[in-house]
Amino acid sequence: MEKIISEQEVINTYNKRQQEQCRLYYEYKKIKQENPSFGYKRIAKLLNQPYGKTRWWHCNKHTPTPIQTVEWLKEKGLIPLNIENPNLSLISKILGATFADGGIFGNLNAIFLSSSELDAVKEFGEDLKKIFGKDIEQNSRIIEAGEYGHSWCYQNTNRNAIRFFQALGAPIGDKSQIDLEIPSWINNTQEPIQDEFFGSIFGGELGVPKVHPEGTYLETLSLGITGKDELAENRISFLSSISTYLNEKTIKTGKISINDHKKFNRKGEPTKIYRLLISTEFENVTNFMTLVKINYCKYKKTKLAETTNKFSEIKRQRFNDLLQLGYSEFSALKLLKISPVVLEIINNNEDYHEAYSF
Repeated sequence: MEKIISEQEVINTYNKRQQEQCRLYYEYKKIKQENPSFGYKRIAKLLNQPYGKTRWWHCNKHTPTPIQTVEWLKEKGLIPLNIENPNLSLISKILGATFADGGIFGNLNAIFLSSSELDAVKEFGEDLKKIFGKDIEQNSRIIEAGEYGHSWCYQNTNRNAIRFFQALGAPIGDKSQIDLEIPSWINNTQEPIQDEFFGSIFGGELGVPKVHPEGTYLETLSLGITGKDELAENRISFLSSISTYLNEKTIKTGKISINDHKKFNRKGEPTKIYRLLISTEFENVTNFMTLVKINYCKYKKTKLAETTNKFSEIKRQRFNDLLQLGYSEFSALKLLKISPVVLEIINNNEDYHEAYSF
């Protein structure tokens, strides 16, 4: 079975001192296993460590904190984490959210998701519970946020769960100030697992278009992330990876735009907003709707479906008007910039709300 992370990756999230304590602990266990008659004092001498340390280990007490984390994760069936793990889709879904409206606090005090939708943060908490078990609920809370209480934030302070997602590649702290990299293991998994990861990013960062007032085209469909000037190269690389994911699904993307962002980061520094533009050709938008997930945000699903339904009706009406004016079907399609396939979809009166599972 292909391994995603082992216990060593979890240990590596701790500082050098803690990592060294783990190395000594494992060395102690190895010596004891190979030499059952050795007492803790003798092993302490071999390790060049004080007796007190090996005495506690001999009594199965005061094991290094990273080892305690690893053992907890093992009990949950999460270490080692393999490609066949039945919870991998949920794990990928939560991990994706940490790159968008979620994250892990810089002091590792909590993993969280913020949203204007209470149902979204509740769903995030339920997903964590499915992975780690009901006992994780005792570490959770939902707080009302925003100047007028218009948003919610789910937080969970379980350090074992936090270290698990850190080992998987979740960004830590203020994302506007750090590099963002899609974990390599995501690209090596099956498509449904990738869909959950990217679906959570779209749920947080997708800008959904409206129909232009003239009714002739859809306004911008894009994915935007922030970052300070020095992170331009990283942000372009990150968005290019998302572009590749979409292109592999036959969804056309455009350039990456860079603009000043009206908000400053937590240090009071100006930031830029980097946007991956996605083609708003009708067929491309319908492909996006049917092939791409949007997690933790029902509002964007609804808005995109309503926009597509409205534009579909406009196209249908204008197509019929052109036919009545004497245009051929071919000429009408060309003027409206739609293909015969899209025309068939439009004429079938498809309700695009059905593209998503609400």
